[in-house]
Amino acid sequence: MKKAYYIAPIAALAVFIGLYANFQSGYKAREAAKVEQQKIAREGKLKAEVDARRKAVEDALKAQEVRKKEREAKEAKEKIEKEARQVALDARDRAFREQEKLSRQIERLKKDIASEKEALAKVQESKKAGQAETAFLKEFVAKAEANAKALEDLLTKIAAAETARAAAEAAAAVKKS
Repeated sequence: MKKAYYIAPIAALAVFIGLYANFQSGYKAREAAKVEQQKIAREGKLKAEVDARRKAVEDALKAQEVRKKEREAKEAKEKIEKEARQVALDARDRAFREQEKLSRQIERLKKDIASEKEALAKVQESKKAGQAETAFLKEFVAKAEANAKALEDLLTKIAAAETARAAAEAAAAVKKS
């Protein structure tokens, strides 16, 4: 039995040495494989990061181009709107100036109409006065012609009476002589 105390530990030691030698020979390979796998994983990770960065840069550049185009489109739109707003403001100002001009012209025309109405009233009064004067003059001329005719008739009668008196005096003188 004393041998059993030696054989079991030696057998266990031999099994341990075999396992240890097997482990030791595979351990370096496994460690190398593990290191290689970690290296590959790191390189893959770095490559993925580089690819991700490159893609992110490309995406950022594309997004920047899109934003630039959008900004340019927005600026062009704002410029067009600003120009349209300026045109509208100019048109409004022009309309206000035209309105003021027309308002002043209306006031001036109203004053002209009032003065023309006054002038027309004066002309109508003058016309009535002229018509009245014409009527008066026609009556006066008619009366004057009637007076002139009456005076002619009177002068003719006086001349006839003078000739009749002169003839009567001459006849009286002839009778006397």
